[in-house]
Formats: sequence, structure tokens, C-alpha cells
Amino acid sequence: MPRMRLSSGSRSLSAGWLVVALGCGQEAPAATGAVLGAAGQLAQSPLAGSGGGPVTFARAGTGAAVGSFAGAGTAGKPVESAAGASATGRAGTLAPAGGVSGSVGVGAQAGASGSTPASAGAADTAGRAALAGTGAAVGGSGANAGAPSMPGACDWADPPADVAAWVDESWKAQLGSNIKSRKAWNLDNVMLNKGALNLCVRWGATSAVPEQVRMNLASTVERWFNDWFKGLGAYGCFPYGDGIKVKVTGWAVRPGKESLLAGIDPSVPMYTETDGEGEPKCPDACSSFVHWDHEFPDCKQGADNHSDYWLWFDDALPGGGGAAAVGGDWGLRMPVGTFIGAFNKPSDHIIEHEMGHGFGIQDYYDWTGSKPKGGSIMIVGSASSEAPTTADIWLLRRTWKEMKTLRGW
Repeated sequence: MPRMRLSSGSRSLSAGWLVVALGCGQEAPAATGAVLGAAGQLAQSPLAGSGGGPVTFARAGTGAAVGSFAGAGTAGKPVESAAGASATGRAGTLAPAGGVSGSVGVGAQAGASGSTPASAGAADTAGRAALAGTGAAVGGSGANAGAPSMPGACDWADPPADVAAWVDESWKAQLGSNIKSRKAWNLDNVMLNKGALNLCVRWGATSAVPEQVRMNLASTVERWFNDWFKGLGAYGCFPYGDGIKVKVTGWAVRPGKESLLAGIDPSVPMYTETDGEGEPKCPDACSSFVHWDHEFPDCKQGADNHSDYWLWFDDALPGGGGAAAVGGDWGLRMPVGTFIGAFNKPSDHIIEHEMGHGFGIQDYYDWTGSKPKGGSIMIVGSASSEAPTTADIWLLRRTWKEMKTLRGW
């Protein structure tokens, strides 16, 4: 299987793959999965698991969102690791089969005030448990989720016992190394941008950008990102626990294909630069993936139009097969049809899995350590959730806690 080079400048990409369909855009059956054999043949394999229970954390003002998802794992794709294969530029690490199956509903916790103290395990209106140790109830009318219970207080609660071992082992196995060796992760960018992320879109598709994407891209991606960021709440005095802002600061398209971007806000820069593979490229001079210090003296469009995260779309990803997605600290890449198909969903398992890689979280294809109760959207096949699970949020909290010390925040 040909290798796909996903590098920009001198920095190699930290990437994780999640294959969700095979063939001509058809989903794999919910109870079965398939992996590509070494010779490119289809080999049948059971899914790596299903179920995993509902999301157990509440979010401000959200209603019930139900979705189902089926998929298959992949072999021969790079997985992200600062100390491993693709992070040092050596693609081709084999990932064993895996899959996801199930559905989830997310309920909003009742409460008139977003700063009302809540005990661990308090019930929400849907009868599910609130995330243990959040230190704040969620306002049922969109109040600030996770505000500190008193001025200057930081919530340093320990994770629940049924996810604690997984969180600790994950940090020690790979996450800590990723965070220590690179400084272009989602939390790095949000802190340096004072609560915001800038997106640059690499439009490699041959179709025009749909109107709903043109008009609502930033707000849609912001909603999905905040499934992660709002989970931090008041933990460790995270300053943006009520959510971050997302802004589109650039669109890249192949030269001569500018008409595909017709209708794009003319105040947003358009780029026609391409990389070594002929793919549209957002300028390195404006990229925090290249400039970890967030200094952009050579960005012709100005520092305000720098990019922190790429949304990279093609008709299909290179290398054959069906629908797939890849993500890392640079952004996410997926077929445009997969992205558009998820566009109106409150949460999306595939996209939010890839966003998880942007925090430094690994794939768990060959994981032999602890498994968290309720599963994780980062462990393929372990959870039915469309959004980060309780375990995922606690792993993000551990990441914030460690980064706060490492970065001096």
C-alpha cells in the first residue's frame, strides 16, 4: 500500500486514522467490520467492541442528540506518536482492526445558576449522572458551564475510580511524550489565542463549497470543538470553560479552481499555493503548526489571519479504500462527503475523534492497558457516544493539568 506523506516544511505530522467505511462510500454493517489485508484484499474481522454506555457529563442548554455509527479499522496507516513512527516522519505503522457501533443521547443538567456547587454524581434531568468532580452545576438555560464555585478557586478533583487508571496509563504511555515534544496542540493554540482557534480550509475537493458550509462552517466546527473544551469547565481554573471561539481565516484551493470557492466571504484570504503532492496549501508563514511561538512576521495577510488548525477535504483520501479520516496537531483530513454528511449533527463521533488527536491523544489500536468504564471515542469500538465520554473528558483534564505546569500557564 503506498505511503501518504503528510508533512509541511520541516515538521512531521502527528496523525491518527479512523476508517469508518469501505468500498464506494457504503457503511460497514453495524455488527461486522473489515480491514485491508497486506495485499489490499478485504479480510473480515469482528468489531473491536460496541456499547459502552451513555455520556455521563451534562452540558449547558443541550438537548438529546441521537446518532448511530458503524465502521471498520484499518491496517497500514500511520498512527500519531511524538515518539513513534509518523511523528518522526516514518509512515506506515500498522494499526489492527477496530470498529465502532452504537448510539448515544446527551442530556442537559437542570439548574438556574451556572455557579451552583454540585456534588460528584449529581443527576441531570435525563436521569444520567453528572460528571464527577466538576464543582459546578450546568445552567439549564445556557448558563456558564463549569464556572468556579468561588472567585479564585480551582477545581483539582480526582477522576472517578473507574477511569483513573486509564487516564494515568494513557499519560505515561504516549500522551505525556506528545505534549512534551510538541507545542502546536489545541490547548497551546487556544491559550496563545486567548480562547480562540483559527481555521484554514484546504479545499481539495472537485465540487464547489456548499452554501451551508460557506455560511455556517465556523459555528459548526466551534460546536464540535466545544464538546471537548466545555468539558474542562472550572477544572484547574481553565479560563475558557464556557467554550472557545472559532474563526475561519483562510481558504486554499488549487490554481485555476478558484470558482469552487465562489461566494466565500471576500474579506477572508484565498490561497492558491500547493504542496509537493499538488494539494492546496495554507501558507507555512501563517501556520502555528510551523510557528509554535505564534510569531508570524512573514504572514502576508497579517498575524490576525494566521491558522491554527487545517480542515482538509478531498473527494476521497489518497491510498484507496473508502471513507476515512486522519487527524493530528495540524488539523483533520477527510472526504468532503463525510464532512457534509455530518454537518447538521449536534455531535459527530468521527470528527470529534480526530479533534481528540489535536489535543495529543493517541489511538489505542494496540492498547493493552486499562479500559475506562463507559469507553472512549478515542478507543475505536469501546463507546457508543458521538461526543467525548466521561473518560475522554478526564483525560483532557489531566492534559490541561500537566500542560498548565509544563507551559507555566
